[in-house]
Amino acid sequence: MKVFFNRYGYSIVKMFLYQFAISLFGTSLAMSTIATENKTLTIIVSVFSVLFYLFLLYVLVWDIGAQDKVSVDVGKKDYKPLTGIVLALIANSLNFLNAILCSLTALLAVLGATGAGKALGAITVLYRVVFEGMYLGLITQIDIADKWWTYFVIIIPSIITTAIAYYLGHKNIHFTSVVLYQDPKSKKK
Repeated sequence: MKVFFNRYGYSIVKMFLYQFAISLFGTSLAMSTIATENKTLTIIVSVFSVLFYLFLLYVLVWDIGAQDKVSVDVGKKDYKPLTGIVLALIANSLNFLNAILCSLTALLAVLGATGAGKALGAITVLYRVVFEGMYLGLITQIDIADKWWTYFVIIIPSIITTAIAYYLGHKNIHFTSVVLYQDPKSKKK
């Protein structure tokens, strides 16, 4: 485990910082579009915030996969296809912890625990601004803001993106080559 953190620790911190920065960016965009009371614009802006966040993750983890391919090819390490998923799980560990905390607080509020509703409100606001700001417009406009399972669901796109990015990076398959046409003559140069 120590070797894993020595090799990927910086990237994990970068993934967390990307999430934090894009969350604040997404929150500011969502708040400004929510203030206009334009539901469609809020959803569009939120979708673009999420896609931008996933793109940043994709680029970072694709590079990790490409670097690992070199190490695998020269025999320095074994190929571990789940590395992208493990990176995402570690980078999202605070999200999992917060999702569990919010779910337990919501359960206590339903059971009638004194102060649980206020605690849930404070945790939810902090969580939405710091961790899920890029999803804020979607969550508020689709009316799933009070559902406990949303805290877990929003983690899934980053896990899927990092898994795909690591695999494609390791296989040296560029996403842009799939999306954009490249002239076969230019590949021979």
